Amino acid sequence: MTAEVFEHPALSSAAARLAALRAAAGRLGVADPVAALRHLDCAPASIRTSASAVDAGALGVTSAQEEFRAGVERAETGGSAETFGTWADTVDGQYAEAARAAAATAALGARIADRLDELAVAAADEVSELASAASPSIDAVLAGDRSAEVVSEVGATCAAVVRAVQDKVAALTALAAELEPLTAPVVELS
Repeated sequence: MTAEVFEHPALSSAAARLAALRAAAGRLGVADPVAALRHLDCAPASIRTSASAVDAGALGVTSAQEEFRAGVERAETGGSAETFGTWADTVDGQYAEAARAAAATAALGARIADRLDELAVAAADEVSELASAASPSIDAVLAGDRSAEVVSEVGATCAAVVRAVQDKVAALTALAAELEPLTAPVVELS
């Protein structure tokens, strides 16, 4: 049997600890507990890297805004300062809004990565404990025992693994709601 590889290392470890339960589930025709883990697979480190890149971009926008503001102040000392100043204030505000949005996006990305990591680790721990507790029944099924007690416990354990994963996936709803505002453009350029 080949080892299941997941993006999140805790889920790879949990899949290895669920290998016997998975084999017993296959013999009984019940839900595959390892397949359930796929619904939580994630790569928090990659999300953190992306969030850091967005944060670095926010700093670049802030720097560009500061340079723009300095140029505006120099330009306002001559010519049609009122018209130029109005336009410049609009653009300056757009820079500021873009920088705030990028910083908020980066912070949200870091929070999401942390939460995904917490959920994956918690799920891995929980399902590993479930499989460990059912180990005698799992071993009995793998040895050919089809008594109602061991079959029931293996089936119940597989169902509990699926429920544990579903509970963690349901916790992602709040994160999805936080992402909603990021789907619309923050700044409409004039």
